[in-house]
Amino acid sequence: MQGDILANKNAKDRSPTEFYPTPKNVTVALMEYLELPDCTIWEPACGQGHMSEALRELGYGVIPTELHDRGYGSCGIDYLETINTPGYCDWIITNPPFSLSEQFIRKSIEHGKPFAMLLKSQYWHSAKRRILFEEFRPQAVLPLTWRPDFLFGSKSGSPTMECIWTVWGTESAKETIYRPLIKPAV
Repeated sequence: MQGDILANKNAKDRSPTEFYPTPKNVTVALMEYLELPDCTIWEPACGQGHMSEALRELGYGVIPTELHDRGYGSCGIDYLETINTPGYCDWIITNPPFSLSEQFIRKSIEHGKPFAMLLKSQYWHSAKRRILFEEFRPQAVLPLTWRPDFLFGSKSGSPTMECIWTVWGTESAKETIYRPLIKPAV
């Protein structure tokens, strides 16, 4: 059930697999910021392929994988259990299940590739996450200047969740860039 992503819902009220497809404009905003050359991106929580398809439309090679079979990508692959990156990939970019985001971040650090994660806007507002922030400092924190519609205009009302992209390199950054992203016209 996707109609329960309201910001005030608690964990027990969310979708059990935390499946909330990423709107195209969220992916495009990140890629406009990154300005990556031709490369291959691993999208390890691809869901039904919303982000992967947006990346493909932008000209990137994509390796989509997913734990749950949603009819897209290579299914049954638990990102948190992966040892190697699949095939050849240059970047890891995904919208992880929010309850597993720290594990996704730590797994991405292990893979040794630059990566970006879509997170709740208040993600870095806790003492334990500050420790993670300092352990492997991100290159950039990029708040979205709009609230993404993860429900794609369903009858749930206006979107209420604010999000940020956080981007890491292959090494801990000395300083972190903070730059709000403007909603692209897509």
